[in-house]
Amino acid sequence: MDRRSFLKFSGKGILLLGGMSMMSACSGVKREDLPRLNGEKTSLKGLEKDEMEILYLASLAPSGHNTQPWTVKIVEPKHWVIGSDKKRWLTTVDPDNRELLLGMGAFIENLVLAAGIFGYEADVQIIAKNASDLDIADIRLRKGKTIEFPLEKIKKRRTVRSGYTDQVIKTEDLKYITKHDSKSCTLPHAPSPHSFYYPNNSPQGKYLQEGTIEANRKQAFRDPAQEELANWIRWSNKEAKQYRNGLTPESMEIKGIAGLFVRNFYNRQSVLKKSFRDQTVDIVAKQVNTCGGWLVVNSSDSNIPTLIEYGKVFENMLLRIRERMIAIHPMTQMLEEEPWKKQIAKELGLAGDVQWILRIGYLKSYPDPVSLRMPVPWFVKT
Repeated sequence: MDRRSFLKFSGKGILLLGGMSMMSACSGVKREDLPRLNGEKTSLKGLEKDEMEILYLASLAPSGHNTQPWTVKIVEPKHWVIGSDKKRWLTTVDPDNRELLLGMGAFIENLVLAAGIFGYEADVQIIAKNASDLDIADIRLRKGKTIEFPLEKIKKRRTVRSGYTDQVIKTEDLKYITKHDSKSCTLPHAPSPHSFYYPNNSPQGKYLQEGTIEANRKQAFRDPAQEELANWIRWSNKEAKQYRNGLTPESMEIKGIAGLFVRNFYNRQSVLKKSFRDQTVDIVAKQVNTCGGWLVVNSSDSNIPTLIEYGKVFENMLLRIRERMIAIHPMTQMLEEEPWKKQIAKELGLAGDVQWILRIGYLKSYPDPVSLRMPVPWFVKT
C-alpha cells in the first residue's frame, strides 16, 4: 500500500488499541523480555545447573528462519546425543539439510566453548551417516582445564540486516575474523576455511548483488517456499511468547509505527500476498547495494562432517565480528534456487562447494540481540 493508505489504516489500528500508550504499543518482544523458565535456574533430571547453562549458551547459535532445530538426548550424566527435530526442518528451501547441518555445527561450537568456560572438555563424535538422520553427534563431557573466553561474545552475537556502511573491509579485519581456530574440530585433518572477499563494486560483487536479488525474487514467488517462511514468522507478541522461535518483527528490524502495524494487522496470509513478496524483493535490492561487499566460503565437499565443521567455523567467525564493528548477514537464496546453486562456484571461479554467501559491512553502532530462544527444557529429552 502507498504511504497515505498506510498512515490512514495504521491510524485506525492505533485507535483500536484503546488506552495503551504509543511507546508500549510499538514495542515488540525481544529476547530480554522473556524470562528464562524456573527449571533452567536449577536443573533437569540428568543435568546439573552448569550443564543447563552450557546448553542455553549453545542454543544462541543461528539457524535458518530461527527454527532452532536442535535436540539434546540425555543418555547418562554428561553423555548427550545432539540431534534435530524434524518438525523444525526447512524441507522446501533446504531439502538436503545442508543448512540444517551447518546450523548444528554452530550449535556444537557454542556448546564446546561454553563447556570450556565451565571447566569441561567436550569429546565430539559425529554419528550421522545420512543428512536425514535425526541423531547427529555424540557428546561426552569430562572435567578439564577452564578456558578463558568471554561469555558476552556468545550472548551478544546477532544478525544485523540494516545500517551497513559501504566502506571496503580492511585486510587486517578480514584476516582476523576468518582465521581458523574452532575449538571443536572433528575432522582428522581439518582444512582452513576457504574465504573469498569481493567488494561490492567488483565484477564478482556485482554478480552476487544481481544474483541475490533475482534468487530472492524467484523464492518469494515460489509458493511452497513462501508458505514455509509464513509458517515461521511470529507477527504478534502473543505468538512470539508462545513459540519463542521463528522470525519476529523485531528480529526482521521492523520497528516503530511499522512494527506496531504488522504486529496488529499481519498474519500468515499477509506473507502470501503479492504486495508482501514485491516488498521483500525491494528490501533485498536496497540491502545488497548498501554494504562493504561479500564474503563467500567454500569447501572441498558437502559431506556431513564437512558441513558440521564449516558450521563451527562460521560460528567462530560470528563471535569475532562485533569487536571489529562488522556485521554479517547470510543471504543464502542463490544456494537454494536454480540455476544459481549449480552455477555459482563456476561463475566465481571457485573449486568445490560454496557453503556461505555472506553480506558483510561495518556498522556505526551495534544493536543488542533480539531474536527469541526456546527454554532449554523445550529441546532436552531426558
